Amino acid sequence: MKRLSSQFVIMTCLLLAGLSLLVLTLLAAPHRASAARIMGRSAFLCSDPVSITPASGPIGCTVVMAARNGLVLAGNNEDRNHPKTVVTFIPASGHYYGRVIFGYDDMFVQGGMNDQGLFIDGNSLAPTGWRPDPDKPTFRGSVILVVLGTCATCEDVKAFFEKSNFPALERARLPVADRTGASMVVEYGRGRVQFVRSDVWYQIATNFVMSNVKDGNYPCWRYRAADRIMSGAKELDVGLIRDVLAKTHQEGNSLTVYSNIYDLKKGLIYVYLLRSFEEVVVMNLSEELKKGQRRLDLSSFFKSRPTG
Repeated sequence: MKRLSSQFVIMTCLLLAGLSLLVLTLLAAPHRASAARIMGRSAFLCSDPVSITPASGPIGCTVVMAARNGLVLAGNNEDRNHPKTVVTFIPASGHYYGRVIFGYDDMFVQGGMNDQGLFIDGNSLAPTGWRPDPDKPTFRGSVILVVLGTCATCEDVKAFFEKSNFPALERARLPVADRTGASMVVEYGRGRVQFVRSDVWYQIATNFVMSNVKDGNYPCWRYRAADRIMSGAKELDVGLIRDVLAKTHQEGNSLTVYSNIYDLKKGLIYVYLLRSFEEVVVMNLSEELKKGQRRLDLSSFFKSRPTG
């Protein structure tokens, strides 16, 4: 009888412990999911903030935004050795804008444009030292999806980031441009959230915190290469941005898997796959959104179907 009682007590304790663990797991799950939605993209989102050469840095990304003579363009190289890329079209509904989103089969939100002419992408970073503001709530969700769905201008994006804490800024910065020609990069530097603007007609973003830079010593070969091209340009056109993306593309473990140029006024996207800048697919966002919500392999738009 004593043996039975002891076994009963042990089994009861084990059962209670198991139930407690299950409850804690269920309670924690939403928080983990939210964190994954916010931070998950930065694991492969254009990192290489310190090791700046293609040989020493496994991943990289380049963004250039420019406005001149009525033309507003934004271009990006998406770099990761994972060529399974996708494009997602989400038509407008309710209070949400229509949008196109580019990414991977395992992380489909990497950047895009909405039907208001707003562009957003991202550069991942080494830890920035981000700290939350105790007087603000913490945002839980996909930053890029929400921005593209609810913001039309850079000022809208600025207001969005001023309302909440964004843990994503611990490992990422977000370049943004709109159809008026305004651009900025949202980042965390010098102990606070910064909205970095450019004092020239173009703005470049790679994988370092611009607000921490001193004396113009930009610690990124891709940034310096892009700046040389843009600063010497007489005119802005798609060819100029394509040249920047071609000169800053990466090989090896930092493979450039697609490159986009967005015309923010016309709603056009020039898409280049796997560093092949001779073949371009031009997407008209308005026309694509009329076809309904869908996600497609990016390679399906190309005749040559490059694979690596």
